[in-house]
Amino acid sequence: MLRTDAMIAGTETVLERVLLAIIAAHPVTAESGQCVERRLGLAMKALLGPSTTPDGAIDEALAYMIRERRRDICNAEIFALVPTSNSAPARSVASLAESAAREILGLDCPVKVREAKDLLCREYRRHVVESDPATEALRDEAVSRILCELAEWDAHCFSVKQNRLQSNR
Repeated sequence: MLRTDAMIAGTETVLERVLLAIIAAHPVTAESGQCVERRLGLAMKALLGPSTTPDGAIDEALAYMIRERRRDICNAEIFALVPTSNSAPARSVASLAESAAREILGLDCPVKVREAKDLLCREYRRHVVESDPATEALRDEAVSRILCELAEWDAHCFSVKQNRLQSNR
C-alpha cells in the first residue's frame, strides 16, 4: 500500500491527512496516472475551492517547496548509496521557488515570477531551517568516539584503583 504520510509528513493539515488516507486507500489506475500530490491538490480544491487569499497561495507554494526539497534530498541520499547514471542533485531553493511561482501561483510574467521567487526564498529560509545530514553524522560520530574514549578511560581508572586497593592490603 502507498505510504502517503511519509511523502508529505510535517507540512499537512488534518484535512490533508484524511484526504491522503483516502487517496492511499484508492490507488491510481494506469489510465489516470496522477501523482499523490496532484490528487491531493484536486481534492483540496474540490472541497475548499481555489485559494483566493495571497497568504493561502503563498502557504501552498511554501508547502510545495518543502515537500519537493525533502523529496529531492531523500532521492539524492538514496542515489549516493547506490550510484546510478540517472542520479540528480537536489534542486536549489531558488529553483523550487521559481517552480512554485509558476506552477502553484500560476505566474507567467518574468518580473512577477522573479518577485514571487524572491519572496518565496525569503519565507522558506525564515520558516525552514534545514539541517546538513553529513554534518550531523560527523557530530554523532564524534560524540560516539568521545563516549567510547570516556568508557575506556573510566575502565582504565577503575582497574588502576582496584590495583592500588589490592596492593595496599
